[in-house]
Amino acid sequence: MKTVKQKYEFCMKVTADCLSKALVLDEKGEILIKWAKDYYSDAEYYFSQGDENTALEAIAYAHGFIDSGVLLGHLKINGYHLEKRI
Repeated sequence: MKTVKQKYEFCMKVTADCLSKALVLDEKGEILIKWAKDYYSDAEYYFSQGDENTALEAIAYAHGFIDSGVLLGHLKINGYHLEKRI
């Protein structure tokens, strides 16, 4: 079973990869990316403070904004698993 720290590290890597590859398609996409980046930063902060659970929650929110953006057509990430559902 993975620890909270291992889950956090995996989610941070996946989310960072998505943020670096995301193509913003419109104004709503810009908002969603900003929120994703803000929550990503929050995750880093909470982890640095030793609050692994809150850090994991924050990175989950960050990735949720990315998923939403892709599903709603405001973001594009080539090869992203949710693109097939649009």
